[in-house]
Amino acid sequence: MGEITYESVPKGSTQRLAELAGDSPPTTIPEVIRRLTEIRDYAASTSLLGENDGIAAFSKLYHIITRRVGEMVESGEFKSSPFLVRLDIEFAERYFQALRRYAADIHTAPGVWRALFDNRSDPKVPPVNFAVLGVNAHINYDLAHALIATWRHVEPDGEGPDSEQFHDYRVINEVFEMEMDGLREELDSIFSNGPDGAPWDVGANWLADLVVTFTRDLAWDEAKRVWKAGASPEVCKASERRLDSMATFLAEGVLRLPLPV
Repeated sequence: MGEITYESVPKGSTQRLAELAGDSPPTTIPEVIRRLTEIRDYAASTSLLGENDGIAAFSKLYHIITRRVGEMVESGEFKSSPFLVRLDIEFAERYFQALRRYAADIHTAPGVWRALFDNRSDPKVPPVNFAVLGVNAHINYDLAHALIATWRHVEPDGEGPDSEQFHDYRVINEVFEMEMDGLREELDSIFSNGPDGAPWDVGANWLADLVVTFTRDLAWDEAKRVWKAGASPEVCKASERRLDSMATFLAEGVLRLPLPV
């Protein structure tokens, strides 16, 4: 893992970000959007990287996606709004919780989130990579257990095409795909050619594609597996450890991706 560049991030910044994340879970999508706005703006205003700061870059993308989901809820585009709203709130709380844990004790934060937080002020990491790091953490580590937390409040309604919850979950895929298209194009422009027009390493292109194209169905399947196993604290912790290990491996790959010089 990289280390915080204290010259670029003022003392107290991490604690303030945790405060902006709130001391309790959000209760509405507008509240999620407000917190993301404050986190994004504060991170940008207190970092020498400005809007290119790692936390600012990811929070900006997350804010865009969440705002779009909120608009869709308001317009009645989901079949199971109580499920979808609860999932959005539980999903966001995972990010806010990671910020709180990092401020309280860096070593208690999930490894995959530390990859972003530790390196947020590194000028050698482009903002697009920071966004990918955040997406990787949020999808490959957080999403399955956000689903489980949601089902503790809104019972699962089945699986496959007959499930309204799964239908809405798939609709959210379309929102992610739309917003990630721009990110993919930017990644392609970075990774398609190396210095002097030489192609970048095939492994680098594969890793970037894997992180950005993430399969949210895998998170659904993991959540179902854990739920059917009883979703006890022990089962959940074991699942989180495994997911964190996998996602952290991907995050470290993103940080090592060769970049233009």
